[in-house]
Amino acid sequence: MQEILADLRAEQESLDRFLSTLTEDQWHLATPAEGWTVRDSLAHIAHIDEVATALMRGDTTALEIAARIPGRFTGIGVEKGRGLKCPQLLPWWRVARSLMMEELARCDPQQRIPWFARPMGARAFATARLMETWAHGLDCFDAAGGESKDTDRLRHVALLAYMARSFAYRVNGMPMPQSPLRLELILPSGRLWTAGEENAADRIRGKAGEFCRVAVRRRHWKDMNLEVEGQEASRFITIVQAYAGPPGPGRRPGKK
Repeated sequence: MQEILADLRAEQESLDRFLSTLTEDQWHLATPAEGWTVRDSLAHIAHIDEVATALMRGDTTALEIAARIPGRFTGIGVEKGRGLKCPQLLPWWRVARSLMMEELARCDPQQRIPWFARPMGARAFATARLMETWAHGLDCFDAAGGESKDTDRLRHVALLAYMARSFAYRVNGMPMPQSPLRLELILPSGRLWTAGEENAADRIRGKAGEFCRVAVRRRHWKDMNLEVEGQEASRFITIVQAYAGPPGPGRRPGKK
């Protein structure tokens, strides 16, 4: 738990440093996420961090609201952010994430936390917050012309995508195959990260940064240099997602 919290904090601080360099105009740049600007992306992160804190404190209001307005809940944070001036956005997020981190630090790693798709263990919950911070951060970097530096923290995103394999099939209306899947990914440090049975016929190999971008739907798998072996691996790479909720359209080939 301490490892994932340290990596989550590092991911937050990395994005914070980049956003702190933006001009007023850059906050209003359109991101690859249709209809969202850089400020919208950060507002969404800050709002969901606030929701996370509330849920850990036993306040399930957000889940009730989401149930009443399915598909529109993510817009709540965006609208709140649009009501703030740009210099207010980072302070809002800093407070929101600080409170969330305090609550996560108090959690038992196995503690179940209510969430939108289904309750999650605290460790997986923290991993999901790292994944979403990184994914929306990619949109901010792309919009403002910055370069996101990959780190070995991507192993958490890769693991989340691997563990959510059955969810990816289910949300796409496909039966979960019985055959095992093997991931063999090279982390930015050069270390090999693996998941799944070593002798699995279905496997995906390549750079962790490429696989993780596909898993958060920020790049199309056809634009990546991943090696995909086996029928089920070929099917999985088209539906993989590291986040809960509907898969969404994703990015078209050739599009960031």
